[in-house]
Amino acid sequence: MRIQIPAVGAAVIFTVLGMGALGILVLLPIACIQWTWNSVMSSVGVLPLINAWQSSLLYLALATLVYLSGIVRIEFETENLD
Repeated sequence: MRIQIPAVGAAVIFTVLGMGALGILVLLPIACIQWTWNSVMSSVGVLPLINAWQSSLLYLALATLVYLSGIVRIEFETENLD
C-alpha cells in the first residue's frame, strides 16, 4: 500500500519537523544552562538565580567563545560563473 502525499503537504510536514528539531537544538541547551546554574548557585548561594533570557545570553556567549577560539569554523565559498 502506497500513501500519496501532496507536495505542499510534504513541504509543511518537513518544515514543521525541521523547525521542531531546530527548536530542540536551541531550547534544550538553554534550559539545561538555566537548570544547572540555578541548581548550583542555590546550593552555593554566591550568585543570584537566572531566568531563561539570561541563560540564552550565556548560551550565545558560549557559542561566540567556541567560534572565536577556532574550534568551529563557518566558511562560505563562492565561485564565479564566468
